[in-house]
Amino acid sequence: AEQVLGALWDLLRGFQAADEAANGRVLYDLARREPEQIYGGLLTVIMRLVFLLYAEDQGLMPDDPVYARNYAVGGLFERLREDAGRHPDTMDQRFGAWAGLLSTFRMVFDGGGHGGLRLPTRHGQLFNPDEYPFLESRAPGVNRVMGETFEPPRVSDGTVWRVLEGLL
Repeated sequence: AEQVLGALWDLLRGFQAADEAANGRVLYDLARREPEQIYGGLLTVIMRLVFLLYAEDQGLMPDDPVYARNYAVGGLFERLREDAGRHPDTMDQRFGAWAGLLSTFRMVFDGGGHGGLRLPTRHGQLFNPDEYPFLESRAPGVNRVMGETFEPPRVSDGTVWRVLEGLL
């Protein structure tokens, strides 16, 4: 419980920083109007990560090299650990890990594939990208449009690293 709570606080701080950098276009005044949306969204991220880490550990996710290299949460953790070892002072000045996680979350929800990698469509509530739109920098009530590109929140690699380190 302590690890999860610590990861949740790290994620909250990361989203607050991303919201400040985007002039409020990440959390969209949710803290004042619907703070339970922020809590629910961040807790959902933690649950997604725990689910994926468990599934990967149990061999329930594809063993395809494309998944391991581009989508696996465990692989992301290893890359971030390596980065933190080499460049600990700049982890909060680099971005990309959060966008990678969003890609994994969407792939689990929508299914898809590349090369030999095939993941079936799941469409479960846990990974639904419309459940908490702020996780993708969308305003409350704005649903995604399939195939449309978007600018993800600038949650730092340091934040993602601390969250994963806390969970693992």
